[in-house]
Amino acid sequence: MVTKKIVTPAMALMLTGALVLSGCSKDNNSSNGSASPSASASTESPSASASDQPSSQAANQEAVELTMYIANSPVKDMDRVMEAANKIIKEKINATLKLVVTDWSTYPQKLNLMISSGEPFDIAFTGSWGDLNYFQNASKGAFVDITGLLDKYAPTTKSRVPESVWNGVKVNGKIYGSVNYQVWGMAGARGVQLRKDLVDKYNFDWKSVTKWDDLTPFLDSVKKGEKGVIPFEAGQLFTLQPVFSGMDAVSDNTLPGWVKYGDQSIHVINQYETPEFKAYLKTMREWYTKGYVRKDAATLKDTSPDRKASKVAGIYSQPLPDAVDMPELIGMDKMSMSDPAANTYAYNKRFTEPFISSNAPSAAVLAIGANSKNPERAMQLIELINTNDELFHLIAFGQPDVDYKPIGDRQFEMIPDKYNFNYSEWEIGQSYGRMLWDKSTDLTVNDKRLETIYAADKTAMVSPVMGFVFNAEPVKTQIANVNSVTAELLKGLEVGAIDPDKYLDSFLKKLKDAGADAIIAEKQKQIDAWKAANGK
Repeated sequence: MVTKKIVTPAMALMLTGALVLSGCSKDNNSSNGSASPSASASTESPSASASDQPSSQAANQEAVELTMYIANSPVKDMDRVMEAANKIIKEKINATLKLVVTDWSTYPQKLNLMISSGEPFDIAFTGSWGDLNYFQNASKGAFVDITGLLDKYAPTTKSRVPESVWNGVKVNGKIYGSVNYQVWGMAGARGVQLRKDLVDKYNFDWKSVTKWDDLTPFLDSVKKGEKGVIPFEAGQLFTLQPVFSGMDAVSDNTLPGWVKYGDQSIHVINQYETPEFKAYLKTMREWYTKGYVRKDAATLKDTSPDRKASKVAGIYSQPLPDAVDMPELIGMDKMSMSDPAANTYAYNKRFTEPFISSNAPSAAVLAIGANSKNPERAMQLIELINTNDELFHLIAFGQPDVDYKPIGDRQFEMIPDKYNFNYSEWEIGQSYGRMLWDKSTDLTVNDKRLETIYAADKTAMVSPVMGFVFNAEPVKTQIANVNSVTAELLKGLEVGAIDPDKYLDSFLKKLKDAGADAIIAEKQKQIDAWKAANGK
């Protein structure tokens, strides 16, 4: 099976959070600007790239240490692996990398604190979801404009990503983040994973599920019959997943002002005033009060231990088209991030059709800090990680025959209790050239899955505001005020810990008083101008 790497729920559930991770592409003219490589693209090594050869300039460049900040759980033996990685980096670009790992629960706060204090950093993982606020930080000058640096120092990185995707990370016409374009496709869907053993045990008709309420009978059975099992993993499944409600965010997800798929007029609305939001809150409140989710869901920072222990019966998921559209794969996927040794298989049920959201390009990017002393070398490092398979595999999986056993040219088996990067390689770069798949992967089926994924990229519905980037500067004060309100109440409402009957009206009033209407009006104004300029 294809090993799907997913953001941990500490950031409010995957890509957990809004992560629609992008797919690799050699075709920059593919339909809808999405990826459409052949299946062989997943196994094609780009090692012949000029940027992957020993740099003729390396010896002439001053040796520097570069810092890269990412979110990750503690990584065992990282010093050993980074020592090996730095031998490659030193040879290629005469630099060394200090990879700084911060737990998901505190990473956004750490990044935003570094930005607000002016603390120098060379590279940091960021995105447009949760509290990462890529667009807001870029618009206020936190990151280097890399538009020219990409062309000069990262031509392969630039060429692999369709122009329409680069447009999705532009602010005022400039690129501030290098897109981590991934191997498993850009078009995503939204749905759930349900533990196969429990679905079968309780004879639950999982194929008929089309909305959250449909899950209630299953969750009730699990609650009554499975001691120690959490029926469902709570998260911010409205704000971080607009497509569940037929909408898409404009700019960072929690800001007021979304649009509806299929609305050709592109009318900006306050998503928190919609019937969809109210209905979602009602369901989650019911689940919370009946004990279907953890009572500490509003304050819990990391649910990955529950997943690894196979203690969750149902989770939000991003079932890729292959997991749903290929009958031979039904029930063959493991529950996301569960213990690999456990036979915790899942049924994937899609609530939505494949789609490409406006925030898909900015779901996983690397930004160079505005106060970096070595932005050119930082750009060279991004290119090197993206194009040097040995380096990418080293950071992603460790050292062969030490941390994993190679199986042929394309597969591996992890060695227990050794280096483990916690499925986070998508944070450090494009996995376009990744050739290693878990030993359980049927490579023939794997290639068919990839073909299905990339075919879906061509026909997926596309956000009506794809390519539009909101300039937050005119309403930055209102945005700061609104962010304070959402930080106070939103997560509690979304996981059901706060009673919407008592607090929703208060939440809406606070948003209005903070300037939500001004933000929405500004978004509409800019979208109207964008439509006129682009003949929409």
